[in-house]
Amino acid sequence: MTTISTKRKQRIAEARKKKAKARNKKIAAATAAGTITALLLAGGKAGACSTEYTVKKNDTLYSLAKKYEVTVEQLMEANILSSDKIYIGQKLLVPDRKQHKEYNPYTIKNGDTLYSLAKKYETTVEEIMHTNERTSYEIKTGETLSLPAGSTQIGEYYTVVPGDTLWGIAHRYGVKAEELSRENGLKMDMVLIGQNLFIPGKAEVTEAVIIGADDSFSVEFKDQNGEFVLKVPYGTYGDYQNKSGQLVTLIHKNGAVISTY
Repeated sequence: MTTISTKRKQRIAEARKKKAKARNKKIAAATAAGTITALLLAGGKAGACSTEYTVKKNDTLYSLAKKYEVTVEQLMEANILSSDKIYIGQKLLVPDRKQHKEYNPYTIKNGDTLYSLAKKYETTVEEIMHTNERTSYEIKTGETLSLPAGSTQIGEYYTVVPGDTLWGIAHRYGVKAEELSRENGLKMDMVLIGQNLFIPGKAEVTEAVIIGADDSFSVEFKDQNGEFVLKVPYGTYGDYQNKSGQLVTLIHKNGAVISTY
């Protein structure tokens, strides 16, 4: 039986390593060439990709997709990959996640701010401004913005009026003060007049005619099903009284008005 010396084993191992390294380099080069060809075939749409990434040890398409907030399919499509296998040293084009996000038009309502819309639609003020090519933080009622579709957050915004407290608002809409504080990122149990607070939970929308103030804390309305009473913030009943006879759209929760338009 032939015995292989230790030195020969080492030489064989080193030769195998060199071959593997050379093979990986060829694969990486071929992949890079394929990527360039893909870009040329796609009409040179390099601008649609935000990042060129070099594959490292332990990378997978799944881990990269999660890291860059895109899907495995989007990565495969951007790089024209026929399988989900990737190799160390391979150059990948990572699509800009904004290029794959769906947007819907939104009409600005009274009381909206870029901050409140960013929270409601699970995005950032900066992304809203970038998407809509804006340089000013000011928005106007009736203006249209493109906002991300498919928000999973459920709730409505309420504008704080004189006399409001965090506890009072929470009690009126049937939520816990702690939850209200957490949802709005409040560090203290203080609210400011004119501040927009997110009221979590499903709200109802009703078209109704204002009949008038029932008392200092409630207003009577009438829709196709008859008359009904909803609570309103203290001090606002006079505004409703002045609008008696007007048809409005009510957003309400827990028997209390959140907003009207």
